[in-house]
Amino acid sequence: MTTSRESTAAGKSSAQAASVKDIWTLVKEAKEREKKAAESPDTSIESTLFFVGNKNAGKSSLILRFLDREEPPAPTVGLEYTFGRRTRGVNAVKDVAHIWELAGGIFLSDLIKIPVNEANVHTVTFVIVIDLSEPAEALKTLEHLIGKIKSTVNSLLDSLEQRGSKRPRAMRAYAWKKFGAENVEKEFLDPCAAPIVVIGTKYDVFRDMESEKRKMLAKTLRYIAHTNGASLMFVSQKDENTVAKCRQLLSHHAFKGSSPKTMSVDHNKPIVILAGQDSLSHIGPPPSEMGRDTVGKQSAASYRQWKADFDKYFPPVTTDVQKEIVDFSKYPEQAIDALRAQKDEELEKLRRHNERKAKEVVSLTASASSAKETRRRERAARAAVQAQ
Repeated sequence: MTTSRESTAAGKSSAQAASVKDIWTLVKEAKEREKKAAESPDTSIESTLFFVGNKNAGKSSLILRFLDREEPPAPTVGLEYTFGRRTRGVNAVKDVAHIWELAGGIFLSDLIKIPVNEANVHTVTFVIVIDLSEPAEALKTLEHLIGKIKSTVNSLLDSLEQRGSKRPRAMRAYAWKKFGAENVEKEFLDPCAAPIVVIGTKYDVFRDMESEKRKMLAKTLRYIAHTNGASLMFVSQKDENTVAKCRQLLSHHAFKGSSPKTMSVDHNKPIVILAGQDSLSHIGPPPSEMGRDTVGKQSAASYRQWKADFDKYFPPVTTDVQKEIVDFSKYPEQAIDALRAQKDEELEKLRRHNERKAKEVVSLTASASSAKETRRRERAARAAVQAQ
């Protein structure tokens, strides 16, 4: 026989269980609404484009053309920041693309670590701009910057992974997705977890090179881009068609617009190859491997062999500075040494100023993102309360 006290206790227990269940149901529903809100077309897009590459290759000009600004490009000093905005939809949603430009070729490449951090690494697309009119220098710069970018990104993702973040795994999976799950070349590929776009400028000069040199340069760049999971495009500021395709590709990464539909692998035409579209079989072996039995030996065509063949066509340039390093401390000149010390101090102040400015911009960006996330959570919480 059940007493009234037992019935009351059972009723309370049942009510508490129902209450707990309702709370978890509300939390789950709120999470689902939050996810849908993030994927909604009314949610603003925030991305980062980081331009690096050869000196005088036209990084600033490409940025101005992308932003549709009709002004002469000014020399870039250190690390510079600008941004682009796009308004879309009936609700006038404002998308923002943060744009960084690093001057100095490979000399200042360590500054990549300043604006790229754990909070925004998933929004960054690296744009490596190389000068096709200087093939030897272009390859040297590309090789260095891809290595620097991959090490920076991997370091950030490893740090996030150690703290239990699922973002690194998602980014790496997305990078591999472009190649397809059944890609037979998988063991020869090492795609960067963050998108990389390689833009070869001064295509008009490249077009006038000897055919065999054009072929060697194009195939070597295709090999590097493909094995590192990068897109590759040739551009000339004198050819509006190539500029339009470049703007479209940058807009694709900045604002999730459509990417160029036409793929071009012909070295007699401007190259346009998106990440994952190329293949080692289409690129073919380097000249020194031509005619050999390479069936089942794709790994034989390593970057070392491509580089060796490339150097035969485009010998590395050795400057006078590289030939002989002079120790000027053995030849003191009071006036010159004082001026040199002054200039070194000014350069260090400029470096610290740019670094401070970059950190301030990153901090403001992070604050804005945090505020946006807080507002989204507040909306989800209010919706959960209303649902009760």
